[in-house]
Amino acid sequence: MSEDHLGAQMLERLRIAYGVKNDQQLSKAIDRAPSTIHNWSKNGNIPSIEFVRAAQRTGVSLDWLMLGGNHSPDAPNSEIDLNAAERQANELDQAISDPNVAAIPMYDVECAAGSGRDFTEEKVLGYFHMDRAVLSELKLPADSGAWVRARGDSMLGTIDDGDYVFVDFTQRDPSREGVYLILMDGERRIKRMQRVAGGGWLLISDNPRYDKELIAPEQKQFVEVLGRCLVNLGQVL
Repeated sequence: MSEDHLGAQMLERLRIAYGVKNDQQLSKAIDRAPSTIHNWSKNGNIPSIEFVRAAQRTGVSLDWLMLGGNHSPDAPNSEIDLNAAERQANELDQAISDPNVAAIPMYDVECAAGSGRDFTEEKVLGYFHMDRAVLSELKLPADSGAWVRARGDSMLGTIDDGDYVFVDFTQRDPSREGVYLILMDGERRIKRMQRVAGGGWLLISDNPRYDKELIAPEQKQFVEVLGRCLVNLGQVL
């Protein structure tokens, strides 16, 4: 996966704010162990309080530190109650560390590491923190699933380009019709799967512009089912 993921971008803004060039220098500037910085770089799960402290110490815009984009690093922090922001950051981090809250990783379906067979070596784009009781009510597994960003328009109408889909990696048997994340021809795809007579599979794109694909029994070895797609987190209008 590209280093240009959300966590890496946020970490780079911290380095810019403190005027340092690498993670070792950043660890000294913020009094954190190098291993902590390494973990942030790997998983992108940076405590919110670090951005508040950086804004207080350097005068760099808190909005820019946390959001980047079109926000200016030179915007005055006088418009922000930094003490209140620090309290909110502490409350957020405490909530995140709550054992009743699950941190669900978020990945991009187009990005692959190694063989692309699973996501264990992937760097996350970020985390979606959800109450475990809510996950249970929605019948979503807290520890064996992930949010995966869909790409393309083949499932248009059901899953649009850029939508996040919750994938349960324990459900890999497509004998029950549904939408699955699969690995085929070295690419991850999201398709509706049906079992057909003779033991083959039918791959269906919900966008009628795309033809159905028949996977004969002898071809099933070339298609690996990675997990079942359960919930679509689409764009907020």
